[in-house]
Amino acid sequence: MSRRAWLALGIGAGAAVAVGGTVYAFGGPTRAQQDAGRVLTDVAPLQERFGEAGRLSDPHWLVYDQDEAERSRELLPNPDARYRVVGVARLPAGTAASIVATPSYAFAPVDPVDVPDVLTEFLPGQARWMRSAAFDRRLLAPGTKGVTHGRFFLDPSTDSLYFDTF
Repeated sequence: MSRRAWLALGIGAGAAVAVGGTVYAFGGPTRAQQDAGRVLTDVAPLQERFGEAGRLSDPHWLVYDQDEAERSRELLPNPDARYRVVGVARLPAGTAASIVATPSYAFAPVDPVDVPDVLTEFLPGQARWMRSAAFDRRLLAPGTKGVTHGRFFLDPSTDSLYFDTF
């Protein structure tokens, strides 16, 4: 075999080791990467993160990497992905009205923005969304499993909670 053939073989083997090592180092696809783009309906992950809001049911939510477009141009994956978790869930009857009526939260009417198209069918049709920065801070308090930013909207008439976190 010529020196050029050995060199090409060595470069190819080195590239394979680098790619394989990267996948091994980053542990392969994460749960968020596997679930990206799918409407999820499991309540346990949401209850774990937003349990302060109350007992959640009938969830429809998405998780995706906010930096995916930027990352597609990079040679190696960024180990610090920023995942957006957005969706809607129901609270027990009367819970949203009770929370909105709490004076210290100072809720005001605000509609969610940038709602993913695939989720619009799960939002209540005539919702009157209310939002409070103080309520957001309560749900984003330390111990929320990596969620540091977000907005939470309540509709008292349907006991719906819309969340958009990252």
